[in-house]
Amino acid sequence: MSKRDKALTTIQLTTETRDRVFRLKFRKTYDEFLQELCDLYDAQHADARK
Repeated sequence: MSKRDKALTTIQLTTETRDRVFRLKFRKTYDEFLQELCDLYDAQHADARK
């Protein structure tokens, strides 16, 4: 699936949160950064998903 074919959505963020995420996501797209963040969260909270 090409980047153009992906189904996209929007999320609502405060300006403060958006700016903080922007500083953290150095050289990644927002999607890549959020996927990595989700992976880290899942790895640290694996027992909570059972």
